[in-house]
Amino acid sequence: MSVPAEKQIRFHYIDGFRAIASFMIVLHHSVSANVARFLGAHGLPYLGDFLWNLTGSGVNLFFVISGLVLLRPYLRGERAFSSLTYFKKRFIRIYPTYFVALIFGAAVIWFLNNYPTWYNEKGIHVYFSVKETLREAYLLNLDGVYFNLAWWSVQVEAFFYILVPLLIFIFPSRSKLDNKGLFLLIVGTMIGNLAMQFFFDRYFPMVYSFEHIVLNIGRIIDYPICFLMGMLLAARDFNKQHAYVFMVFGAILFFLHGFYLPIMHSGYGLFYGGVLILVFHSDKVKAFLSKPLFLWVGERSYSLFLVHLSVFYLSDNLAAYFTPHRGLVYALLTRGVGIPLAFLASMALFQLVERHFARGLVTDKMIWPWQVSKLRKG
Repeated sequence: MSVPAEKQIRFHYIDGFRAIASFMIVLHHSVSANVARFLGAHGLPYLGDFLWNLTGSGVNLFFVISGLVLLRPYLRGERAFSSLTYFKKRFIRIYPTYFVALIFGAAVIWFLNNYPTWYNEKGIHVYFSVKETLREAYLLNLDGVYFNLAWWSVQVEAFFYILVPLLIFIFPSRSKLDNKGLFLLIVGTMIGNLAMQFFFDRYFPMVYSFEHIVLNIGRIIDYPICFLMGMLLAARDFNKQHAYVFMVFGAILFFLHGFYLPIMHSGYGLFYGGVLILVFHSDKVKAFLSKPLFLWVGERSYSLFLVHLSVFYLSDNLAAYFTPHRGLVYALLTRGVGIPLAFLASMALFQLVERHFARGLVTDKMIWPWQVSKLRKG
């Protein structure tokens, strides 16, 4: 039996997690590489590697959240599943915003191609064409070329969306998700995940390879545990003991990535699943993550994700007109201009496009972040 939309639970603290994940990704693409290099040059390479991977794991957190938020109504019987309705809503929710971001990203690459600086030689090497723009408009990109390299994860998420009807059909009932069932499901998924990785690396390296990064839809092979953890949290409630177990084993898998790099993503999936469970049991942390500013950023996280790297490409190129090489002045100029511009661009994309295709928003009429004070007064 379906539950009316107004009766369905909306967890505002999840928007707080989205805000944190988006900040992590912005930091990953703006400062993490330089900080990691600095730490490595001063005898702290492992700390630099940890910081680099930690900020990059904002993508893993987004994937866990996607599984949780998207599938909770269906796996708990709050909403009847209709494939046609589901795909229509998913398309309307993600594609218009993506398409506008694509046009903006294409314009940035056109500008970089036609007004090059030394940044082009040490930075972006993508070439603009109408044909490439149309190819990327399909969303599911199979050639590994992007006007914005952050968009590879959009392809992964879109492929997960396509699999949702099958996943709902085969997902175990809640009665089977006891501790034994959880162990078998998680371990079985990890074993199947490893098998897929080795199979594709051996027979289809153009899709997935251990030797080089393939920025295409094949990257979904790295993230089954992230989506699985989201689905598990969508299907049933867990106690704090489960959270600690997930987090400990997730941390162990992360520290094993020196021996086998892809296992890091499974580690992050387990770890963030545990974090979400712990927060669910803490009213104080939920209240903190539900604060108006977190909601404001979280509701714009998709727009911020889509445009921030394109803005960085543009600001880096423009800064290269005034600086002869990478250095402190270049770093301060690009980050000091690029990060604020990325937020402004995401605000524009959200106001003009995204908010018209999203439901249940709280801050959609608040253009500027300081306007969230109205929520506190309310």
